Formats: sequence, C-alpha cells, structure tokens
Amino acid sequence: FQYLGYSFQFLPGDLGDTRFNMYLLEHASHYFLGVTDDFWSAGYMYPEAEVISMSDNLLGSAPFYMVFRLLGLDIFASFQCWVILMAFLNYWAAYKLFDYLLKNKWFAGLSAFIFAFSVSLASQMNHAQTFPRFAIPLMILGLLLWRKNLNWKYFAFSITMLVYQFYCGIYLGFLSVIPFLIIFGIIVYSNYKPLWNSLKSKKTIILYSLSIIVNLLLLYKLFAPYLRRSKNADMHTFSEISHSLPSIKSYLSSSPGTLIHRPLEEFIGKSHPAFWDHFIFPGWLVILFFAMSFLFLFKRWFGRSNFLSKEHYLVLLTGCLTFIIFLRVDTYSIYFLVHQLPGFSAMRSLTRIINIELLFFGLSFATVLLFLIKKWRISSFLVFIMILPLLTIDNYIKFDSAYRFSKSEAKARHNHLVEKMD
Repeated sequence: FQYLGYSFQFLPGDLGDTRFNMYLLEHASHYFLGVTDDFWSAGYMYPEAEVISMSDNLLGSAPFYMVFRLLGLDIFASFQCWVILMAFLNYWAAYKLFDYLLKNKWFAGLSAFIFAFSVSLASQMNHAQTFPRFAIPLMILGLLLWRKNLNWKYFAFSITMLVYQFYCGIYLGFLSVIPFLIIFGIIVYSNYKPLWNSLKSKKTIILYSLSIIVNLLLLYKLFAPYLRRSKNADMHTFSEISHSLPSIKSYLSSSPGTLIHRPLEEFIGKSHPAFWDHFIFPGWLVILFFAMSFLFLFKRWFGRSNFLSKEHYLVLLTGCLTFIIFLRVDTYSIYFLVHQLPGFSAMRSLTRIINIELLFFGLSFATVLLFLIKKWRISSFLVFIMILPLLTIDNYIKFDSAYRFSKSEAKARHNHLVEKMD
C-alpha cells in the first residue's frame, strides 16, 4: 500500500523506467496472444531491428500480467496486480526454502519476510525487472533436494529455475549463477562417489543430458538477439562498473523516509555515481544477525551439536561467499574475476545483488534465532510475535516517501498519445 496507495492511485518507481517495463509486459502479452508476430522488433525506435535486445525483456513473468489483462483489467491495474503477485510469489518461494532448511515455520515466515519486504528493496522499486525473484529460492531448493536424493529430476528442476530467472530478468539471472555454482560445486565435491555411482545407469545419463540440452537451447533462444547485438557493442570494463559494486557504506545507506534510520538515509553521499542504487541498508536486525552468522560457519565455537544441518550450513556458507565476492573495498573486489566470464561484462548496475543476498540475510537471521531458542529454551512462537513488530519497524518506509508516481498522470499521458495516434 505504501507504493500502490490504499485506493491503488500510485505506481511504483518513476514515469520513465516503470512505464517502459509496463510496455514490455504489454508487448509480450500481445506476442503470446498472437496480436504481434515479432517480439524482439518492437515498434518503438522504428526501424531499429530487435530493439528489445537493448534491455531486459520480462518474458518470463509476462504471462502472469497477461492473465490480468485477459480478466479485463486495463494496463495500469494489470501492472499493479502483477506487482502484488510477484511479491506474494517471492514470499511463498522463500518460505518453502526456509521451511525445508529450518524445520521451523515461524522462523521460515520471518526469513521470507526479509526476502520479500526488506527496506533495502526501496531502492529497487524503479527496476520492475527485479520484482520476479521467486525462481531463485526454488533453484536453491532444487539443488538441496538433488544433494539429498541424487535424483536427476531435482537437478533438472534447479537448472530450469535458473534459466527461468534469466527469462524473468537477465540481471538477476546472471547474478544467480554465482550462488548456483558455489552450491553445485560443493555438492559435487562432497558427494563425488555416490554421485558417480548414480551415473552408472545409461538412462540416468541420458536424462541428465536431456535436461541440460533443453535448458541450453532455451538459453540460446533467449540470448540469440543479445548475441547479435553484442557483436557491435562495447562491453564495460571493470573500472567502468566497479563503482556500482556495493561497499560497506552501501549496506549502511538507507533510502529516505524510514521510521528509525534517519542518520543512515543517503549515508553513502550524493557524490557517489548512481548513489540512489546504493541505498541497500537491510535494517539493523538483519545487519547484526548477518554479521553474527559468520561465526556460525565455525561450528566448533558452538559445540559439535546438530544445531546446523549440512544443508543449512551449505546455504549459509554460500551466502557469506556471495557477499564477499560482490563486496567492493575502495576499488578492489573479487568480482573482478567474475567480470571476466562471458556475459558479465554487459552488466553495469551490480547493487542489484541485494535482491539475491536478502535470501541469505533471511537465513542468517533465522540461524541466530534458532541458536538463541536452543540455548535459552524459549518458544519459537513467542520469539516470532516479539520479532515481527521489530522487523516491521526496522523495514518501514513512510507513505509520503515511497518511490512512486501518480497513476492518473500516467493514464493522462497515455490517453493523450492514443488521441494523437487516432
């Protein structure tokens, strides 16, 4: 409601990026319904061919938007419903992952809250292509189930979710590759023998191969227009994009309009390039608990108990490694090595990694809570009802400070153009 209004009178973001993303969703709907034959060569910037390959495309989440259009809602109401549905799916997918890892529904709910509704997302509200993130928790869940069962179906599900995230938003698709490779690599290394034994069946090898080939073909189908355009494009050097990597100041810099974080609002300073994208402070509770979670990576400090399962430990380790890889200290970052990989040099707004890191922040939050209830023997439900109000206050954005614009103004501009075209 902070971003849409109690009467649905607002749209999140600004008149530029948000309406462009609305165009992409509407154009994709026309393509799926057969109204237009060519998705990539959209009508704007005519006669430029394959113009959509200059940007994200939102193909993966457009079918959800299309449903609301088929129900008779206009472009603007359909977009608002799409925004709400994406938030719901993000929460649901994160909850399913955390429920599996934590075996505690109350803390799974709190962790999913952080992934779906963090105050750090306030700086991302102008990038609608980052709204659909629900494939990322499902991708990790698929890998964990694959580790447990060594069944090709879970592996296929995981890589399909990774590819689907590319279809939802190319930025988050590329950024998701890093935690995927970390978890995949550790699983293969630690389960080498049983995994090798499971591959002795020809049928199993064929099924693994088919799942990989199908997903590679889907990726090629998506990236073919981008590859054609990249032949005539200059890629970004690391020095050109390094300022967009988050620093410690970024994680301590909050969007304007918080309830209790006024000293941290715009802490990074307006002299920093694209400073508004660096407002990724996730709240004091999350910062504190994430810092504490690094200690839990050293199990011996807390005794050799069953406090952390191997899968819980694996995802927690992945979160810490992902955080370190994307962290910038002055002009230095391990991401320099990642930047050399194909495709990564095309990205220039890397603070968007917060959309993925929130998943690990949520897990670290629950990790500390689990340790506390185990140590002090208190009720999970009691902790839940105490923590939820604190999380709400910690992540609150004031109504008048939400990054949004008037739906009526967008409608007026739209109708004016329609009249001119008629």
